[in-house]
Amino acid sequence: MQRPDRPAATPPEEGWPSSAVALARQQRRAKRIVQRVALFVIAGPVGLALLAILIFELGSGSGWSFLVGLPLIAIAILTSLALPLLVPALFVLGAWALFRSYYKKPPASTATLSASTEVAQQPVSPLAAEVALLEALRGKLATEARRRTILFVPLGLAAALLLYWLMIGRGGSSEGSPFVAFVIFVVIGGGGAWIWAVGGPGGRYRKAFKESLIPRLLAAHGELTHSVGAKPDLSRAVTLGLLPAYSDLDADDGLAGRYRGRPVTISEITLTRKVNDNDRTLFQGLYVEIGVSTPFRGTTILRDRDAEQPGNGLQRLRLEDPVFEEIYATWSSDQVEGRAVLTPAVMERLLVIADGKSFLPPLFLISQDRMVFALPTIIPGALFEPPGLETHVAAQQLASLEADFARVFALIDAMIDMHVAVRAPHETLSTPYSHPAGSLP
Repeated sequence: MQRPDRPAATPPEEGWPSSAVALARQQRRAKRIVQRVALFVIAGPVGLALLAILIFELGSGSGWSFLVGLPLIAIAILTSLALPLLVPALFVLGAWALFRSYYKKPPASTATLSASTEVAQQPVSPLAAEVALLEALRGKLATEARRRTILFVPLGLAAALLLYWLMIGRGGSSEGSPFVAFVIFVVIGGGGAWIWAVGGPGGRYRKAFKESLIPRLLAAHGELTHSVGAKPDLSRAVTLGLLPAYSDLDADDGLAGRYRGRPVTISEITLTRKVNDNDRTLFQGLYVEIGVSTPFRGTTILRDRDAEQPGNGLQRLRLEDPVFEEIYATWSSDQVEGRAVLTPAVMERLLVIADGKSFLPPLFLISQDRMVFALPTIIPGALFEPPGLETHVAAQQLASLEADFARVFALIDAMIDMHVAVRAPHETLSTPYSHPAGSLP
């Protein structure tokens, strides 16, 4: 089955946005709603109480002032009493979301059934032996995870209840609500035990999965190697304003080598900064750097529309595409080159790579002999990982890993094509990678 140089669009799951534009719009709406709800929760009771006092003053103790003011006071009191319940509610919702996502079965859509039929008709995959061994290991470790869950979760709940009784129930003192403390103890005890139970087998499976499949897949793309924990040099991206200044850099999976004759590094990173003794996450996602032999004349940066203007004397570059302008703000030191770089094909690729499930719209920087991308992820740590020990068989996990590679390398292909067209028409443009028939199970 041939894979095109750009991944084909797949129907989004129910409830997911269908494009980068829809995703960004949904996030901005959610941000506004959260801000308004937070403002109401914090200021609402105080505002209602002040309004009731004002009505009492204006009514001078008359009957109508009590008729209007007392309900307002009652609502303010009830709202204030309900606020502490938000804390345990958030803990319960977070635990439920984690548990549900771990055991959620993939939808059996018509497209999936059609794909399965096509796969069954294909020749035996070169990776069939590795997939069979991984499937046997997955089944064994899934059974182990279930046994550990049955053992550790009750122990975790018992330990949490015992600790709660020793600290609060046995004549202890608590500054907050005993009910809130009880819910937090139970969620942390049971949830922590469940994470511990499934984390061990899941970690062993992820290691075996990566060691078996990633090197084979990378060999088909080019001279690329896989590593864990290798930290890229972000100095140029930070200096030019693509990424924020940070105090700590963590790296997970990394790919490095040559792709289509160009040096390429792909790193899964997390940037944090200390703020009042707390770690604030500034960026989580992929950092992609592509080297080019013919340097660019200027610097062009693509950032989120709501981000601050970068320094270094860059000027705002207005583009004619209203959809692109809704998502991005473009800054460039060379307006002509900036427009040449952002071809319709490049703008389309930057938008469609955010499929609503893996990536947010990527940030972009070209300067001198480098093209750099920062692709924020929606679910941190989910890239290049098997999607579920319990829910997906090894063949589905391989397809998920290949889909991650397809999205990233399709973006790299579009950028290499753009560079050759804009700056290096004399260079030989090697053919983008495509799968040989039957390479995927």
